Order: sequence, then structure tokens, then C-alpha cells
Amino acid sequence: MISNSPIVSVIIPTYNRAKLLERAVNSVLRQTYKELELIIVNDSSKDETEKAIKKYADDRIKYICHQKNLGGSAARNTGIKAAQGKYIALLDDDDGWFPEKLEKQVKHFAEVSDNVGLVYSGFEVIDMNGIVIQKTYPKFKGNLYMRLLERSMIGGSSVPLIKRTCFKKVGLFDQSLRSCQDWDMWMRISEHYAFDFIPEILTKMYSHSHQLSSDYSSMIPGRTRMIEKHMKVFQKHPAILVIHLKRIGKMHCINGTWQEAICWFKKALKVNFLEIIKIVAWCVLELPSILMFGPSKDFKKYYRNKI
Repeated sequence: MISNSPIVSVIIPTYNRAKLLERAVNSVLRQTYKELELIIVNDSSKDETEKAIKKYADDRIKYICHQKNLGGSAARNTGIKAAQGKYIALLDDDDGWFPEKLEKQVKHFAEVSDNVGLVYSGFEVIDMNGIVIQKTYPKFKGNLYMRLLERSMIGGSSVPLIKRTCFKKVGLFDQSLRSCQDWDMWMRISEHYAFDFIPEILTKMYSHSHQLSSDYSSMIPGRTRMIEKHMKVFQKHPAILVIHLKRIGKMHCINGTWQEAICWFKKALKVNFLEIIKIVAWCVLELPSILMFGPSKDFKKYYRNKI
């Protein structure tokens, strides 16, 4: 029986992934830490998601269904608003956790300073054949705001455990961002709270063909909106701003949108003309491969961590 005041609220937003959802749900119900509620937010799926959820006879599960599709950030926000736990754990419907994840993170929160708002861990990436193709261990803790201005090193939303008070302080996920929602949230939290980590791999992230993270046509608008949203901050740090401008230019190259790539490289040169050396070097080294393979999904995925 779930306690009246669960310590951890786990939120799974889901949309048309009934076949993958079961794996995520099972990884929550198998947690060694039991004082939790599981809030599943169905973002108006058209498949058998509701049927997949209702087969679970576990009173820790709370099911919410949107009447229309609002997007992943909106589904997360719905879950956060309904949450009653002291901590929030977000789990994407295509990821999973090791059984001891929540227990170790809750215990770690009890051992660190009160100004720590987020505890993250390492993660592994598993391909469609069940083979681990990447292992990432955490490296940074404390005040990570300046590091997060450059890029997110936390991993996806499935990785950290977050104090619910963080969301009361900084607000909910930005529903206008088509991508980079996690990065935006970690940046905002890091302005007010310290981060800490457990030096272990506790999350499983599964690679498949339907992920937004390998779709540059969806990533580019989200990345662009992210830079525009925080432009005043980035302008105070030109060295970081130029990294983002070049990065979007490279993404356009990989996507085959050449005119847009040139525009973003020009913006970078306006900030620091000496960057032309690095831009030319990157083009000389990488453009032949890009031109040879074209903007295929596998190729884009390969380049995801190279820009």
C-alpha cells in the first residue's frame, strides 16, 4: 500500500509507445525504494497505451490522460503539478532504471548539503540489439551554472532526482522548446541550487529509430529557440556564445541545409572573427564525409556527439 506522503514522485510522460512503455514502468515498480508514486501521463496516444497501463494492479500508479496531444514538456508539467513527493524523478517512456537507482539517490540527498537541488548519476546507452554502446559517468558537481551555459552534461531527464522545491523556484518545463527542454531546466535550476552525483551507472537509455535526439530537423528549431531565449546571458560570455552559433551551423551542415549553415557561421564570426580558422578546419575535415553520406539518420546520430 502506498503511503499517504510518498517520498518520490516518478513521472513518465508517454505518447504512442505502448510497446516500449512496459519496460519503463516495470523498472519503476522493481525499485528497491518503495515509498514512491508513479504518475503516468498519456499525452493523447492513439495506440494501446491505456490498455498497457491498466493491466497493472499496483495502487502506487496514478494515470492521467490528456484530451489532446500537447507535447512531452506539457506532459511532464502535468505530472509535476500532480506530484506529492518530496523528490521528482522523471523517466522517459523509452528508458529504464537499475533497481537501486532511487534508493541510492534518496540516500545521497540525506548526506549532502541542503543547497543541493539535483542528484544525478551515470547512464549507459543500449542499441536495438541489446548491446551497450556507450557508458557515461558523471564528473561535475557543485555550482554548475557556467558549465551548463555551454552544454548539458547531466544526461537526459531520466537520469537525475530533483527536489520538488526546485520547480516551485524556477518554474516548469518550457513548452515552447521542441528540444533542449532538459538542458534549459538544468540551467535554470543551477542558478539557485548546487548539483551532486553518484559515480555509478543507474540509468539505461535505449537507442531506437524514433528518437528526437537523432532528428536534426526537430533538434535545430529547439536549439535555435534555446539560444534565443538565453541570448542576453550568452552575450555576457562571448566565448560560450560563439560555441553555440558554430554548433547550430554544424547541425545545419549535417542536415543538408547549407544556406542556414552559412548564416550561423557568419553570426559566429561577428562575435569573434578568429573563429574562421576553426570553422574552416572543421569543414575541411568533416564536409567530405557529410557530402558523401548525406543527411541519413545513422549519419546524423553518429555526429550527435561531435559538434
